[in-house]
Amino acid sequence: MKYALYENQPILLQPDTYHRLPAWRLAALQGKITCPACAAPLRLMAGVSFEPHFLHPADSMCPAPTEEIPADVQAEIAAATAVLPAPAAAGETDDDGDSGAASSIAEDNEPADVQSGSFRLPKNRAIGTGTAIAPAAVPKPPVFRKRLTPRKPIQSAEPTRQDEPLHPNQKKAVLTTDGPLLILAGAGSGKTRVMTARTVHLIRHAGVQPRQIMVVTFTTKAAEEMKQRIARELPPRQAGELVAGTFHSIFFRMLLHHQPERWDQNSLLKKEWQKWRLLRETGVLSGHDELLGKKESEILEALAIVSRWKNEYILPGEAARMHPANAAEKLAQEIYPLYEQAKQKQGCFDFDDMLIGCYEMLRNDPQLLRRYQERITHIMIDEFQDINRIQYETVKLLAAPQDNLCVIGDDDQSIYGFRGSNPHFILGFTRDYPEAKSITLEVNYRSHTSIIGLSYSLIGNNRARWEKECRSFHHEEGEAYLFETDDEEEQASRIADEIVYRKSQGVAYGSCAILFRTSESARPILERLSEAGIPFHYTQEEDSFYQRQTVRWTLAYLRLAINPDDTDALRDVLPTLYLSQELWNTIRSQAILEDTPILHILPRLPQLKPFQRKHLEKLVEILADAKDASPAQALELVYEDGRLREYLKKRAKDRENGRERWSDELQQIVSMAKRHATIPAFLRYVEQMSQQEKEWRSNRPLPDEAVHVLSIHRAKGLEYDHVFLPDLVEGALPHEYTLDELRKGDHAALEEERRLLYVAITRARLSVSIGIPRERFGRKTRASRFISEMGR
Repeated sequence: MKYALYENQPILLQPDTYHRLPAWRLAALQGKITCPACAAPLRLMAGVSFEPHFLHPADSMCPAPTEEIPADVQAEIAAATAVLPAPAAAGETDDDGDSGAASSIAEDNEPADVQSGSFRLPKNRAIGTGTAIAPAAVPKPPVFRKRLTPRKPIQSAEPTRQDEPLHPNQKKAVLTTDGPLLILAGAGSGKTRVMTARTVHLIRHAGVQPRQIMVVTFTTKAAEEMKQRIARELPPRQAGELVAGTFHSIFFRMLLHHQPERWDQNSLLKKEWQKWRLLRETGVLSGHDELLGKKESEILEALAIVSRWKNEYILPGEAARMHPANAAEKLAQEIYPLYEQAKQKQGCFDFDDMLIGCYEMLRNDPQLLRRYQERITHIMIDEFQDINRIQYETVKLLAAPQDNLCVIGDDDQSIYGFRGSNPHFILGFTRDYPEAKSITLEVNYRSHTSIIGLSYSLIGNNRARWEKECRSFHHEEGEAYLFETDDEEEQASRIADEIVYRKSQGVAYGSCAILFRTSESARPILERLSEAGIPFHYTQEEDSFYQRQTVRWTLAYLRLAINPDDTDALRDVLPTLYLSQELWNTIRSQAILEDTPILHILPRLPQLKPFQRKHLEKLVEILADAKDASPAQALELVYEDGRLREYLKKRAKDRENGRERWSDELQQIVSMAKRHATIPAFLRYVEQMSQQEKEWRSNRPLPDEAVHVLSIHRAKGLEYDHVFLPDLVEGALPHEYTLDELRKGDHAALEEERRLLYVAITRARLSVSIGIPRERFGRKTRASRFISEMGR
């Protein structure tokens, strides 16, 4: 239904009032939006593909949950000559300073009445005055959602005969078995089908023994899928003889066979924290005080750079001669030789060492290399756009001299530059192998035409790529939506409502995915899914939001506002007051002796300097004032008057991570707080979400029964019916780091971000919904430049 009462005043959902949706949503959560007919509290549903409406509780027996207004209610509503009120968010006031003041149902310049069925309300009238008011200064609200039309239309492919399982180019790729071959396989073009058919053809018709074929994939899951498909086509013995797996698994088996004493699996460093512990415990940092003083996060960032260098086969001596681009690379130059020394000392190795070890073993032993070249006569590599230098050099050694090397990939999906992957290798394959044949798999079997059109309109803006034609196997257009929201919180609510609606239309949760660029986008989405009772899969990629230091300090201040005798909270915030933990016993003892709340003891400490005492006295007053304020107002008092923001800024001053993450975290807490009327209610909510977050880590619903929430990088190779892409704004996608590189004149990073969005869009089969919050983490945003590149 489109109508309801808010605090006994009529409200109506229509385009002119859609800008009130976030405020009305909060009011509905507080039970303030009710049905005019039965007085039941209503829920506001505002997703993406459907128009907003109010919803009765599931067990409602209301006679009028429809679009038509019942006659008795109609008379009451029609009597109102007024404008419709909208609740203010916590801490929000209208121009006249009154929180939650009534405002116009329609804020445009047209004086005509609003008509919805038989429901007529005059525009531009104030409640009870009967006088016209001037047109509001509020800009005309944006459209609730828009269809996004691709700039480049896509043609449908000619249908194949029922007895022809492969399209012509797929068949050509299967039958081309000798010499180097480049297969450019766009998203959804059936490359796994082609790789399976080609392997079977080599064995059945080309006379190649299974043990002579090496099939390399980039993930263990892809390798298992390949083996299962081949096993359905070949006798079990033949399928089992195939050499198939990831680069690391295949190369490690070779190393174990020839050098078992050096490559004991128990000596493998699998986790990043193991590398940091190794540096500390082996003593290689002794005498390097400047390194011992570095934070763990800085060391791990430097080790990630070392890993990238090793994948590019840049050894310590060469790395030392390079000009560092930033402080992280300079630190990596210092750590690299020490890290290698520590591993040698302990007899350890990491995943990168497997690749280097195999390459050097083959390169330095011509007889061994010849044996492998005679044994493996045909090599096929999946996801070739993600290969790095050391992998490529090893493959070239193994493939020679026959060069029966088939590489399959899509340069438009090269998104792992941070791991050392480089599209240069797929783009330069025909230069390395001038006799190579090239075949393009141009038919997309996955996505409907509008989704394919958007992705190819976008990726066509990249300069460094192979030109490809693309056609759609499907004739249906599909759905592509663009929706703007006030902020990231409302964006998350819209996505959750859309998923609930899709579920009511028979869509399985497991066919929906929410793909984000960075994990900062995930927190409000996960909370809204939890509130709506929507099961989801989420891979925790970072530490818990609620356990981050900035968040813990902030929440501790709110707990002290409610209870100045909260000892745990006070002990948490001591560092932010420049008070050492050594004072804790003194503070606690004095509070007990004086029978005074522990917070009130702080200004009385004898060892304080005058300016410290003055600040602590003011803090006690601030927290006393904050107790009765809304959570959002209380947070602003803590941040500014309590100087928490100032402390965090000073604390982060010597960090060179480019982006002030703490500032975003403070603003995220404010955004959460605006949804709650009191501090206790907000703290209860945080505690509930914190507990649920622990469950997110351990709970694993069945794939078909849960929405998938994951990063775009993790989504590569996967597909879903309905995909949601939040935060498509400048600074998120493309990322702020990319924009910095662009300002320096480097376009490579922007092209990788464009490829990342291309990957995200092409995960969708039936629909893609793109969110643009007009404000993110308290900052005004601009829509991503990629939107105008791909659609109208």
